[in-house]
Amino acid sequence: MYIVKQLKNDSTSDISKFIKLEYKLYKGDLNWTAHLFIDTKAVLYGKKNPLFKNGEHVFFMVFDEKNEPVGRILAGIDAQLNAVKGFRQGYFSMFECINDYKAAVLLFDAAVGWLKQRGMNTVIGPLSPSNSDDRKGFLVKGEGPPVLLNAYTKDYYAALVEKYGFSKNDDHLAYLFDPAEFNLKRHEKVVAFAKRRAHYTVDRLNKKDLWAESKDFKEIIDNSIPEDWDYLVAPTREGIMDEFKNLKQFYDGHFCYVARAGTRPIGFLTALPDYFQVLHRMNGKILPFGWYKFLRYRKKIDCVRAFTQMVVHDYQKKGVNHAMYLELYRDAVKMGIKSVEASCVDEKNYESRLSIEKSGGNQYRTYRTYRYNF
Repeated sequence: MYIVKQLKNDSTSDISKFIKLEYKLYKGDLNWTAHLFIDTKAVLYGKKNPLFKNGEHVFFMVFDEKNEPVGRILAGIDAQLNAVKGFRQGYFSMFECINDYKAAVLLFDAAVGWLKQRGMNTVIGPLSPSNSDDRKGFLVKGEGPPVLLNAYTKDYYAALVEKYGFSKNDDHLAYLFDPAEFNLKRHEKVVAFAKRRAHYTVDRLNKKDLWAESKDFKEIIDNSIPEDWDYLVAPTREGIMDEFKNLKQFYDGHFCYVARAGTRPIGFLTALPDYFQVLHRMNGKILPFGWYKFLRYRKKIDCVRAFTQMVVHDYQKKGVNHAMYLELYRDAVKMGIKSVEASCVDEKNYESRLSIEKSGGNQYRTYRTYRYNF
């Protein structure tokens, strides 16, 4: 017998209990990587989280007859997205559950019921609790430990949501490259021709003036997001700065690039070293030995994740993505990086997919989001 309970959004003990469930469910799973507990708590408590500023959210947990937690879900409404798109759509996030459909039903019923009460007619998920890539989608293809900020989920989650009545919303793809196999000379010729023909350059992100860079990122995003993306609207400049601040701890001046035609920003590619390789050893804790492990193992990171690439509409199909990936490969080769992952690429983002595949990327993982209409 199970019972579902709504947690208090402003209770640090409730949020801690919500987070700790994942440690219980994934105990002994050598592929699972714990996010830093303190960072996850800050996000769910409302700090460092622009998504929660956009609308209401709620936490539910399911408990067994011994009052032990066996499942959890976060449900919310992105009122800004709904206003822009004309939706009445909610989202779910942070879903974790034992392999028992009865427990899962209680979670989905609670989330759907809460959203119905607020006038919603659709829910999609799992989305990131901070409207980023982390924890977005269920892993339906691929295995092994996740790369920085990507989801890692139980293999039975897809069956649970589909049995409830959810259907596929869209897939987000991950590609893997081996920089050693990348023919720099051949691609340099192709990129040089594309740059001359379309008159653009590619430079590293200036980490000393992120406020100025945020203005260019905002302009690029505003002019590149496809109309049919139902989970994202252009962030504010302040929202972009929040994301910069969240990721600044991982950025050392490499792997992030901005393309410009003269002074006009036309594209960007952001990538970071795979610090999950370090977090994997820390088990979500900074103390007592987390800092030591962080300082020791960060020097051994041998993978980079490219997690966002965008090009304005009128410069697509002009080699801009290709040119930015070339700079990424150059840096990767110099720094001894053994693999590069490009993710999560929306399956409908054909421009990015084509550029990545032409550059030698092999699609090796799929993260799926689901939709339920009511």
